[in-house]
Amino acid sequence: LSVTISEAIPFMVLPIILFLLAGLIAFSTGSSWSTMTILLPLVVGLSYDIGFASVPVDGDPRAFGLTLMVICIGAVLEGAIFGDHCSPISDTTVMSSIACASDHIDHVRTQAPYAIVTMLVALGVGYFPVTFLGVSPALSLLLGAATLALIIFIKGKRVEAQPDEGAAA
Repeated sequence: LSVTISEAIPFMVLPIILFLLAGLIAFSTGSSWSTMTILLPLVVGLSYDIGFASVPVDGDPRAFGLTLMVICIGAVLEGAIFGDHCSPISDTTVMSSIACASDHIDHVRTQAPYAIVTMLVALGVGYFPVTFLGVSPALSLLLGAATLALIIFIKGKRVEAQPDEGAAA
């Protein structure tokens, strides 16, 4: 598997592909845990081997393999949680809508935009700069948090306090 995939795709796109693949599997199955269980045993060895074989000229192959492995594990975990969160057949989504006494599809429809924005920020400010440009993961994490805060500041709306309907006048 490592040899076949390392010849087919560059190492830089592996975390992005794993993120999207995990999201698709979790969305389709409604389970982040089963997605992690399916993908992680394959991804750990695969990503280390590909990272080890794709080391830059001046780099340490072992360190590069470990770095790519950690990024790929994170991509699987994050993609699985994203897919599970947006899936209408997920047990947590169904239980959340029941617990809130809301329509199930309305619950899915209202939480999906938040998850999709977070996914796009993770891809755009996280995975792309780290894998393609060599940006530090710590810096990418700070940029991601700042980007999400900026989106909330620009698009967020203040909720007005509702009068207590049960209180005596």
